[in-house]
Amino acid sequence: MEESSLLTSVLLFLLAAVIFVPLGKRFGAGPILSYLAAGVILGPGGMALVSDPAAVLHFAELGVVLMLFVLGLELNPSKLWELRSAIFGLGSGQLLLSWAAIGGLAWGFGLSIEAALVVGAALSLSSTAFAVQLMSEHRLLTTPLGRDAFGVLLMQDLAVIPMLLLTAYLAPNSAQIEHHAVPWYWTCVALVGFVLVGKYLLPRVLKLVASSGVREVLTAFALLLVMGSAELMEWLGLSAGMGAFLAGIMLANSSYRHQLETDIEPFKGLLLGLFFMAVGMSMDLKLFLTDPLLILAILLGMLLIKTLVLMLLGRLRHHAWRPSIALGLILAEGGEFAFVLLSQAQLSSIVDDKIAQILVLAIGLSMAVTPMIFTLFRATKPKVVDTRLPDTINVTESEVVIAGFGRVGQITGRILASSGIPFVALDKDASHVDVIRKYGGEVYFGDARRLDMLMSAGIARSRLLLLAVDNVEDSIEIAQQVKTHFPHINIVARARDRNHAYRLMSLGVTDVFRETFGSALSASEKILQGLGLSQVQANERVKIFAEHDKKLVIASSAHQHDLAKLLDLSNKGKAELESLMRGDRENVS
Repeated sequence: MEESSLLTSVLLFLLAAVIFVPLGKRFGAGPILSYLAAGVILGPGGMALVSDPAAVLHFAELGVVLMLFVLGLELNPSKLWELRSAIFGLGSGQLLLSWAAIGGLAWGFGLSIEAALVVGAALSLSSTAFAVQLMSEHRLLTTPLGRDAFGVLLMQDLAVIPMLLLTAYLAPNSAQIEHHAVPWYWTCVALVGFVLVGKYLLPRVLKLVASSGVREVLTAFALLLVMGSAELMEWLGLSAGMGAFLAGIMLANSSYRHQLETDIEPFKGLLLGLFFMAVGMSMDLKLFLTDPLLILAILLGMLLIKTLVLMLLGRLRHHAWRPSIALGLILAEGGEFAFVLLSQAQLSSIVDDKIAQILVLAIGLSMAVTPMIFTLFRATKPKVVDTRLPDTINVTESEVVIAGFGRVGQITGRILASSGIPFVALDKDASHVDVIRKYGGEVYFGDARRLDMLMSAGIARSRLLLLAVDNVEDSIEIAQQVKTHFPHINIVARARDRNHAYRLMSLGVTDVFRETFGSALSASEKILQGLGLSQVQANERVKIFAEHDKKLVIASSAHQHDLAKLLDLSNKGKAELESLMRGDRENVS
């Protein structure tokens, strides 16, 4: 019966992930919100298909442990040392100020001093899983903001054990609570031993395991290492996640780092999804019917206090206002360890059962709303309007006008300059123009979409326009301007993809090249040579493909909005290409 129940639960979790995450993505919600929604529906507050969210949450915390191991793999000890000011300066500042502010408010609203201390500690913590996932989605992990946020999270992990000990000490029956049996000096010895083993012995063991050539053994070793490190740290009275993080750091310089990360990633992703679902299951939404104002007050108070504290600390670390606010919003939600603290406080009779349940709901809701608030905040970023006036162009002759002086424009410009062919290059990114000029490049600041800029660049006297701007819509607008006012000008245009190429061709631009097409052809030619073909044979195969693909793109451009016709042309093109290649092979043989 137990086996059947376990299989049913696993099927439920997998089914929920497969259904809710794609649905959430379709409606603009991130994976975190999708998993939370799935948890709410599966849990006691929804369809009650899972009756014990606490057990699921305890197991799913392995996802957080694995996530910290993977993060450790990305940080070698020297990089971690660089985070020391974020960990001990910013992190301790956030923890103490948030703790004091939230605890003070709780005491002011009638909680005992003991309960206020525990509630302040619990709500001052943030969720490592949510914050890291949020930063990953917005590509902030490797930025200075992301490193500061991660330093704060590490400090919070270090503070969890002292907070648990404080909770035990404050309990009315504290004398009956079993304290950790390992003396502090043995903990220090064990930590030093852990570091030495990780530095000198672990790489050799890893090399020995990898030499077996059996990939699943390496995966098993990675899981054993993570769980063993986590278990050791828990036995020493430290955070399990901290153990996994340290294990990752020990292997950060290993040549097997990427292999380990690849092996762990699927387990990490699934267990993190299960963790978010478990949080959703723990949220008793029925409490909204009895104490909606209290829950909203706690939720808003926690988010506001933590955001303000981190915003001010971010300014002290010389972040601008928007990054400082972003730092606060990323870490404003409650943390997974808050559930542990509140559970212990509830069992120890420090915090009333109903208050504990309300706080758990507020923390769960904070995890749900933080991604939405942060996404909205990012969407409000004001567009930078450059008030700089376009450059005055004093050029008497130019055979070529280059619109967009990025990688393609610069390479073309260097070839033209070395060939003695005059050209005028325009780019609308003022900072980019300034950087190029520092290196001696000749480029003017101006928007090629403007007819007056094209005129001052000498488009009327030029023979050719190189259209190399990044933005697809800008590219189409410039092509329309030139085709309307200067139909004699030949346009050579860079296209991002086939659809972009179709749109340019529909305007009468015939010389279109896709930005990665040429490099892909060169790479393919090298691959064919590496597989035994001669240089002449490889060159001929690539030439056949390039000519055939060009004809196919031209034929498809007339049917760019007819999916059925495009599929038909694609299928016919594949058959024709295979026939051409077969003929080439027969000629060679």
